[in-house]
Amino acid sequence: MRTGAVILGTCVSAVLLAAAGVLYLLAQNNGSEHYRKSIDLVRQIQLVSSDWSMEVTRVRSNPLADFDSLAAFIPRMARLKESLSDTAQRIPGLPDRLASDIQAYLAAIEAREERVERFKTGYAVVRNSNRYLPIAAANVLSQARDTNDEKLAASISALTRDVNLYLATPTEIAQSRIASGIRKLREASVAYPPALANALANLYSHAEVLVAKQGPTEQLFAQATSADISDLTNQLSDAMEFEVGKREALASWYERGMLAVFALLVLFWILLALQQRMRGGTADARVAARMAAAELEPAPEAAAAAAAGAAESVAEAGPAPVPAASSALDAGSRAPPAPAPESPRHTEADAALLHGFVVKSLAGILAASAEEVSGRMDYLRRTQQRIRDAVGDGGAVAGLDSEVDVEEEIETVGGIAMNVRQRMNAIADLARRLDSFAGAPANHVDRGMIDLNACVENAIATVAAGSDATIVSNLGDVPEIFASTADFETLLGELLDNSIAAVRGLEDRKGIVKVDTARKDDEILITIIDNGAGIPPEQRANVFKPFYTSRDGAMGIGLAFAGHLARKYDGVIKINSLPGQGTVARVTLPAGIAAP
Repeated sequence: MRTGAVILGTCVSAVLLAAAGVLYLLAQNNGSEHYRKSIDLVRQIQLVSSDWSMEVTRVRSNPLADFDSLAAFIPRMARLKESLSDTAQRIPGLPDRLASDIQAYLAAIEAREERVERFKTGYAVVRNSNRYLPIAAANVLSQARDTNDEKLAASISALTRDVNLYLATPTEIAQSRIASGIRKLREASVAYPPALANALANLYSHAEVLVAKQGPTEQLFAQATSADISDLTNQLSDAMEFEVGKREALASWYERGMLAVFALLVLFWILLALQQRMRGGTADARVAARMAAAELEPAPEAAAAAAAGAAESVAEAGPAPVPAASSALDAGSRAPPAPAPESPRHTEADAALLHGFVVKSLAGILAASAEEVSGRMDYLRRTQQRIRDAVGDGGAVAGLDSEVDVEEEIETVGGIAMNVRQRMNAIADLARRLDSFAGAPANHVDRGMIDLNACVENAIATVAAGSDATIVSNLGDVPEIFASTADFETLLGELLDNSIAAVRGLEDRKGIVKVDTARKDDEILITIIDNGAGIPPEQRANVFKPFYTSRDGAMGIGLAFAGHLARKYDGVIKINSLPGQGTVARVTLPAGIAAP
């Protein structure tokens, strides 16, 4: 490849890789993790707020309850508010609307805290006066009866009755009646003895507190136990989940764009390699033809005859054998080697999953190149024919430039035409072979009646080497099926590899993998159970996607290839998992599998 082409390829690769890096960063730094943590914190705040409201109700219903339980919620709520504020600040590109909603939510929580504190203070006073009002009234009545003051006793009884009625049904009329009774008692108390006057002062002070504080305290109680925090929580969490959905969709487009950039990079290098090889081959043919013409030095008549013979051989003869140059073209047209596989099975899996895309692309590129080369060859053949006609016409030759070596040009054109024809045949043949390979079912393996239990034992023997996991097998009575032993050993090996990896490094228990086979009605069941870390629900839906993996150093091909092999035999693989407890992989196959 020429230096200019290498420089061009390096520059284009740098630009495309930079674009892929930017897309990767955009896909990773979308803030979804902080959004989900914020949603979780908002839900926790809602639960604490609900528990707080229930505790306020319990304290109000129990005249002997203390207020320490209400104060215990304050530090818990403070920690949650601080965590929510910090997490929201870490969200990249947080919309102003959401930032305002979060601030309003935190302000509503602080308002709830203030209402609870005011209720606690007001209710303590009301509860104290409500408790001591009957005692103060009994004291005054006792002294009034001792002095035979029936009028004072009647006034005290009326005041006590009015206060109790007001506490049950607060009205302005009852409030004004109580205020009038208290005023009359205060005016009359100056004529009573000091002991009775003090008892009266204690009585109407408690009555005044109940009248003044009971209504506001009930309002504070209603506000402290309202559902406004729950409503705000639902609104804020819905808004955050909507934003999470938008960002995850955008991240998906970023990931697709990154894959498209890599595909474009691969195709660019393939096209560049083909273009450079075609240019190099044409130049080599031209030089070789010129050297041959210089050595032979043919006469004009002989050159004309040779050119005519070359043209006829190009136009009429069948495809020429592919020379060594075409083999070099074939070798140069192949895609770059794939990354190092996870295991020998993964080499076949990678090829099975990628051959359709890569090979189809190569087939299209090579077919287009063959068409272009064919057009150039037709142009050269027509040029050669015109030169041959000009040589046959003496007058036309006389009109040519004296510096032009007609014989050399004729011989050069003939050599180029022959070389182009050979290269076109090589490219067209490579395109046909690649396209045929891409459309093939990739079932070039021997099939016969196989024993699934034997496949299980062979797969266990293969993967058990070097593993400290305990593998237990319980093989039932299953019928033989018409299939490939290699396919099923590969399928089982991939599933066992994942189970062994899941139990590797467990600290609290011994890693155990259990393999069962059984027949149920018209189906064959192969079950692989492990007690590993399990698969989170958000990852379970992606385990069969090619190149998706959660393990460092893995390619993400194993389960995708296992699913491909199961579908090839009309089977299905289902994965069930509980995080922290283990995973169950079940392969379901028809009892009689026909040849695909």
